[in-house]
Amino acid sequence: MLATVNDLVELLEELMPSSLAEDWDNVGLMLGRRAKTVKKILLALDLTKEVVEQAIAQKTDLIITHHPVIFKKLKCVVDNDWQQDLLLTLAENGIAVYSAHTNLDCVSAGVNDVLAKLLRLEDIETLDDSNSLGRIGTVAKASLADYALLVKEALRADYLAVGDAGRAVHRVAVCGGAGSDLIKIALAKGADTLVTGDVKYHSAQEAVFSGLNIIDAGHQPTELPVLDKLADRLSLRLAEREIDAVVNVAKESLLLRHV
Repeated sequence: MLATVNDLVELLEELMPSSLAEDWDNVGLMLGRRAKTVKKILLALDLTKEVVEQAIAQKTDLIITHHPVIFKKLKCVVDNDWQQDLLLTLAENGIAVYSAHTNLDCVSAGVNDVLAKLLRLEDIETLDDSNSLGRIGTVAKASLADYALLVKEALRADYLAVGDAGRAVHRVAVCGGAGSDLIKIALAKGADTLVTGDVKYHSAQEAVFSGLNIIDAGHQPTELPVLDKLADRLSLRLAEREIDAVVNVAKESLLLRHV
């Protein structure tokens, strides 16, 4: 059976409820006609020219992104801004866009659950109980150098930035994307190491001098792994409902690379 954009929105709401998103966030259907039939779906972390070109080539009907395509209020939609130009291109090609951001971060089997399991955490718990962001658990005891190598290989990261607090790695906190604001919570919950991305210099100082190892694996590498997991979950739901739609995952180049 065929499904519409609206049918997919309802299904996505079941998988990652918008009620879980932070108040400042913008999630849900960003662009498109709700009555349009969806036969092909493309998952991506970001809406970029690279992703849009793939969507058009694959005759995609709906793109699902993690980072919101529209975050701040738009006063106009014109082609002198790269993001708005992409929205115009999608509209011209009849491609709808849906975004799931902090709701995908905190939901079960979302960004942080996938990250925690990929980095071999066991006895996994929520890190920030106030909003269900981040995860914390235990790993086999290792040196920081050895665990950092595991992180780099597991995430296929181009490079890492590591802050050494002089502690062995055993109780690890993780937060996909940018999670340095969870340093105090990680320490309070007994973490010796935090793995996240987008760590600023003074945040690294706060962590290391407070006794917390920190591994900055980059924003993209810590979030990209969720896409394959989400594709599997969405494909399963579509099959259960006998909806005839194909789910693909976009190929996204790393924006920041070590040279």
